[in-house]
Amino acid sequence: MERRTGIYPGTFDPVHPGHIAFAEGAMRVCGLDEVIFTPEQKPRGKEHVTGISHRIALAERATEAIVGLRVVQLASEQFNVAQTLPELHRTFGDSKLTLLVGSDIVRTFLYRWEGLDTLLADVSLAIGMRSSDNPDEIMTIMDELAHGYDISIDYTLISTPEADIASSQIRNGTADMSRLHPGMLAYMQQHQLYTQQP
Repeated sequence: MERRTGIYPGTFDPVHPGHIAFAEGAMRVCGLDEVIFTPEQKPRGKEHVTGISHRIALAERATEAIVGLRVVQLASEQFNVAQTLPELHRTFGDSKLTLLVGSDIVRTFLYRWEGLDTLLADVSLAIGMRSSDNPDEIMTIMDELAHGYDISIDYTLISTPEADIASSQIRNGTADMSRLHPGMLAYMQQHQLYTQQP
Protein backbone atom coordinates (compact mmCIF):
# COMPACT_ATOMS: atom_id res chain seq x y z
CA MET A 1 0.00 0.00 0.00
CA GLU A 2 1.25 3.49 -0.88
CA ARG A 3 2.60 5.43 2.09
CA ARG A 4 0.94 8.78 2.74
CA THR A 5 3.13 11.45 4.30
CA GLY A 6 2.05 14.87 5.50
CA ILE A 7 4.53 17.72 5.22
CA TYR A 8 3.97 20.61 7.60
CA PRO A 9 6.29 23.57 6.89
CA GLY A 10 6.17 26.71 9.00
CA THR A 11 7.91 29.09 11.33
CA PHE A 12 6.76 27.35 14.53
CA ASP A 13 7.93 30.23 16.71
CA PRO A 14 7.00 28.36 18.81
CA VAL A 15 4.94 25.28 18.01
CA HIS A 16 1.68 25.23 19.98
CA PRO A 17 -1.42 23.04 20.59
CA GLY A 18 -3.11 24.41 17.47
CA HIS A 19 -0.28 23.08 15.29
CA ILE A 20 -0.40 19.69 17.01
CA ALA A 21 -4.19 19.40 16.82
CA PHE A 22 -4.10 20.28 13.11
CA ALA A 23 -1.42 17.66 12.42
CA GLU A 24 -3.36 14.98 14.29
CA GLY A 25 -6.58 16.00 12.56
CA ALA A 26 -4.91 15.82 9.14
CA MET A 27 -3.55 12.36 9.93
CA ARG A 28 -6.99 11.15 10.92
CA VAL A 29 -9.14 12.81 8.25
CA CYS A 30 -6.72 12.40 5.32
CA GLY A 31 -5.53 8.92 6.28
CA LEU A 32 -1.87 9.93 6.62
CA ASP A 33 0.74 7.53 8.00
CA GLU A 34 2.78 10.39 9.45
CA VAL A 35 3.12 14.16 9.57
CA ILE A 36 6.57 15.72 9.33
CA PHE A 37 7.07 19.16 10.87
CA THR A 38 9.67 21.07 8.83
CA PRO A 39 10.56 24.35 10.58
CA GLU A 40 11.91 26.91 8.12
CA GLN A 41 15.28 28.44 8.88
CA LYS A 42 14.41 31.69 7.11
CA PRO A 43 10.60 32.03 6.91
CA ARG A 44 9.39 34.29 4.13
CA GLY A 45 8.39 37.79 5.21
CA LYS A 46 9.40 37.38 8.86
CA GLU A 47 12.17 39.05 10.84
CA HIS A 48 13.50 38.56 14.39
CA VAL A 49 12.63 34.86 14.39
CA THR A 50 13.84 32.66 17.26
CA GLY A 51 16.86 30.54 16.28
CA ILE A 52 16.13 27.39 14.29
CA SER A 53 17.78 25.09 16.86
CA HIS A 54 15.40 26.32 19.58
CA ARG A 55 12.34 26.03 17.34
CA ILE A 56 13.30 22.48 16.34
CA ALA A 57 13.98 21.49 19.97
CA LEU A 58 10.58 22.79 21.06
CA ALA A 59 8.80 21.03 18.19
CA GLU A 60 10.56 17.77 19.09
CA ARG A 61 9.38 18.05 22.67
CA ALA A 62 5.81 18.81 21.62
CA THR A 63 5.64 15.82 19.25
CA GLU A 64 7.83 13.19 20.93
CA ALA A 65 4.99 11.27 22.58
CA ILE A 66 2.60 11.36 19.62
CA VAL A 67 2.77 8.42 17.23
CA GLY A 68 3.11 9.58 13.63
CA LEU A 69 4.47 13.07 14.32
CA ARG A 70 8.15 13.94 13.94
CA VAL A 71 10.42 16.83 13.08
CA VAL A 72 12.83 17.06 10.13
CA GLN A 73 15.03 19.99 9.13
CA LEU A 74 15.18 20.28 5.36
CA ALA A 75 18.15 21.61 3.43
CA SER A 76 15.91 24.30 1.90
CA GLU A 77 16.11 27.32 4.22
CA GLN A 78 12.63 28.40 3.15
CA PHE A 79 9.79 26.41 1.62
CA ASN A 80 9.74 27.09 -2.11
CA VAL A 81 8.45 24.94 -4.90
CA ALA A 82 11.56 24.89 -7.10
CA GLN A 83 13.93 23.61 -4.39
CA THR A 84 11.76 22.08 -1.67
CA LEU A 85 9.45 19.91 -3.77
CA PRO A 86 12.31 17.92 -5.37
CA GLU A 87 13.95 17.60 -1.93
CA LEU A 88 10.72 16.21 -0.47
CA HIS A 89 10.49 13.59 -3.22
CA ARG A 90 14.15 12.60 -2.68
CA THR A 91 13.68 12.41 1.09
CA PHE A 92 10.35 10.59 1.22
CA GLY A 93 10.68 8.42 -1.85
CA ASP A 94 7.45 7.12 -3.29
CA SER A 95 5.22 8.49 -0.53
CA LYS A 96 2.10 10.33 -1.63
CA LEU A 97 2.60 13.82 -0.20
CA THR A 98 0.01 15.99 1.52
CA LEU A 99 1.02 19.55 2.34
CA LEU A 100 -0.39 20.96 5.58
CA VAL A 101 -1.11 24.70 5.40
CA GLY A 102 -3.19 27.12 7.43
CA SER A 103 -6.14 28.90 5.89
CA ASP A 104 -4.20 32.16 6.36
CA ILE A 105 -1.52 30.78 4.03
CA VAL A 106 -4.11 29.82 1.40
CA ARG A 107 -5.13 33.47 1.24
CA THR A 108 -1.54 34.30 0.13
CA PHE A 109 -1.46 31.69 -2.64
CA LEU A 110 -2.46 34.10 -5.39
CA TYR A 111 0.41 36.53 -4.88
CA ARG A 112 3.27 34.95 -2.91
CA TRP A 113 3.80 31.48 -4.35
CA GLU A 114 5.96 31.04 -7.44
CA GLY A 115 5.38 27.64 -9.03
CA LEU A 116 2.07 27.15 -7.24
CA ASP A 117 0.54 25.36 -10.24
CA THR A 118 3.34 22.77 -10.12
CA LEU A 119 2.85 22.28 -6.39
CA LEU A 120 -0.93 21.91 -6.53
CA ALA A 121 -0.72 19.39 -9.37
CA ASP A 122 1.78 17.31 -7.36
CA VAL A 123 0.50 17.21 -3.76
CA SER A 124 -2.75 17.09 -1.84
CA LEU A 125 -3.56 19.83 0.65
CA ALA A 126 -4.80 19.64 4.21
CA ILE A 127 -5.96 23.14 5.09
CA GLY A 128 -6.18 24.00 8.77
CA MET A 129 -8.99 26.47 9.35
CA ARG A 130 -8.08 29.46 11.49
CA SER A 131 -10.94 30.46 13.79
CA SER A 132 -11.09 33.86 12.07
CA ASP A 133 -11.39 32.43 8.53
CA ASN A 134 -14.54 31.48 6.62
CA PRO A 135 -14.54 28.03 4.96
CA ASP A 136 -16.59 29.36 2.04
CA GLU A 137 -13.91 31.99 1.32
CA ILE A 138 -11.18 29.35 1.32
CA MET A 139 -13.16 27.04 -0.97
CA THR A 140 -13.75 29.95 -3.35
CA ILE A 141 -10.00 30.60 -3.53
CA MET A 142 -9.33 26.94 -4.24
CA ASP A 143 -11.99 26.87 -6.97
CA GLU A 144 -10.46 29.97 -8.56
CA LEU A 145 -7.02 28.34 -8.53
CA ALA A 146 -8.32 25.10 -10.04
CA HIS A 147 -10.10 27.04 -12.78
CA GLY A 148 -7.18 29.39 -13.43
CA TYR A 149 -4.60 26.60 -13.67
CA ASP A 150 -7.03 24.16 -15.32
CA ILE A 151 -6.10 21.41 -12.86
CA SER A 152 -7.92 19.29 -10.30
CA ILE A 153 -6.83 20.20 -6.77
CA ASP A 154 -7.16 17.62 -4.01
CA TYR A 155 -7.76 19.44 -0.72
CA THR A 156 -9.45 18.88 2.63
CA LEU A 157 -10.49 21.48 5.20
CA ILE A 158 -9.54 20.56 8.77
CA SER A 159 -11.17 22.22 11.78
CA THR A 160 -9.92 21.71 15.34
CA PRO A 161 -10.93 23.05 18.77
CA GLU A 162 -7.41 24.46 19.24
CA ALA A 163 -7.61 26.91 16.32
CA ASP A 164 -7.83 29.91 18.65
CA ILE A 165 -4.22 29.86 19.84
CA ALA A 166 -1.39 31.55 17.90
CA SER A 167 2.38 31.67 18.26
CA SER A 168 2.20 35.46 18.50
CA GLN A 169 0.20 35.11 21.73
CA ILE A 170 3.03 33.06 23.24
CA ARG A 171 5.64 35.54 22.07
CA ASN A 172 3.80 38.57 23.47
CA GLY A 173 2.83 36.92 26.75
CA THR A 174 -0.95 36.76 26.27
CA ALA A 175 -1.32 32.99 25.82
CA ASP A 176 -2.45 30.55 28.49
CA MET A 177 0.93 28.86 28.93
CA SER A 178 -0.62 25.92 30.78
CA ARG A 179 -1.83 24.69 27.39
CA LEU A 180 1.76 24.05 26.27
CA HIS A 181 3.58 20.74 26.57
CA PRO A 182 5.47 20.51 29.91
CA GLY A 183 8.68 19.64 28.07
CA MET A 184 8.33 22.83 26.04
CA LEU A 185 7.76 24.91 29.17
CA ALA A 186 10.87 23.46 30.82
CA TYR A 187 12.97 24.12 27.73
CA MET A 188 11.63 27.67 27.41
CA GLN A 189 12.44 28.37 31.05
CA GLN A 190 15.91 26.85 30.74
CA HIS A 191 16.76 29.00 27.71
CA GLN A 192 14.74 32.08 28.75
CA LEU A 193 12.56 32.03 25.66
CA TYR A 194 9.22 33.82 25.23
CA THR A 195 9.40 35.48 28.62
CA GLN A 196 7.76 38.78 27.62
CA GLN A 197 4.80 39.75 29.76
CA PRO A 198 1.62 41.46 28.44
